[in-house]
Amino acid sequence: MNFLQGIKVVDLTTAMAGPFATTLLGDLGADVIKIEPPRGEHFRYAMDGVWLLAANRNKRGIALDLKTTEGQEIAQKLVKTADVFIENLVPGTVNKLGLGYDRVAQVNPRIIYCSVSGFGQEGPYSQRPAYDPVAQAMSGIMMATGEPDRPPVRQAPSLIDMTSSLYAFGAILACLWDRERTGKGRRIDIALLDTAVSAMSTYIIHHSITGKLPSRVGTGHVAFAPYQAFDTKDAPIWIGVPTDRFWVAFCQGLGLDELARDSRYSTVKGRNEYRSELVRKVSEVCKQYTSAELESKLVAANVPCGRLLNVGEVSQDIQIKFRQLIEEWDYPGKGLIKTVRAPIMISGELPETRMKTPQLGEHTSQVLAELGYSKQEIQQLIENGIAIQYEPQA
Repeated sequence: MNFLQGIKVVDLTTAMAGPFATTLLGDLGADVIKIEPPRGEHFRYAMDGVWLLAANRNKRGIALDLKTTEGQEIAQKLVKTADVFIENLVPGTVNKLGLGYDRVAQVNPRIIYCSVSGFGQEGPYSQRPAYDPVAQAMSGIMMATGEPDRPPVRQAPSLIDMTSSLYAFGAILACLWDRERTGKGRRIDIALLDTAVSAMSTYIIHHSITGKLPSRVGTGHVAFAPYQAFDTKDAPIWIGVPTDRFWVAFCQGLGLDELARDSRYSTVKGRNEYRSELVRKVSEVCKQYTSAELESKLVAANVPCGRLLNVGEVSQDIQIKFRQLIEEWDYPGKGLIKTVRAPIMISGELPETRMKTPQLGEHTSQVLAELGYSKQEIQQLIENGIAIQYEPQA
């Protein structure tokens, strides 16, 4: 997919909030140039490098010491000819590297400049560092997540990081479109806490109306029952019955005539009012089946359900295989690994992985040459430690 062919993106991001946005831009054809410090971004080696592999395909990688004047000059040449610049450092840090908004906009007034941070570029918390769990904690997500009468729980995947990246991705596309009409560059300010609070919007609205705080309901939901994971003979399965129509289908699919006739359970309100008793009865029914047997019956009845899979089982699921969402790379030093493609199906196709996640400084010499540096100048920059060029092992 080359929808963004001709768009040049300079990427000064790390971890997941930011890199995932530029990965999506690269997936759609943009030329993304990722800048890392000489030792690599601080998440390059986390969990055997999986963070880097998950959010940095379809990018060219260069390594520069931006604490030096020469390194900053190279970066400024890059942004001078770029369409998009994105960074996710603590606000103010990028100014020290010669890449603050005022400086970049001065050399390139058409730049789409995107900053992703924990709390935004201004405000009482703006100088605080943050990661995904901080936003989960401060937005009410953790307090609303987990089992009843148990401690709060964080969501395992970095969904706030990824959602913030999606907001950045969408805003960048909108600003690029706007620039086609107006010729103006824009500054984008994305904050993890803003994203997390946005995710809690339904609970915030509900609290403003009722004064009630969201309770922890494990795999369930306060508005519906049965609407949670249930144990079976072998493995748990999640079942959702949010409407009266699904309740009828659920009872018919499992031959639960007695439950279907019980007027207490015939409406959403009633099923919520008698939730504890109903969940106990449904639990007893589910334990009569294996998860596969129960899933088969519920699917036939058109009831929302899904067996709880571990990540090893996910890649073997027939629907995931059909969608070709997971692909395998032969990555240097790691062998054959599974990675997840961008879940953007357009005209029956997912974006192509044109380039694997770059090694540290893999494309440094190539990019410097494009900026007009001679071979001798590039070699001098490398010898002085200002730039790093990856050399594959013999």
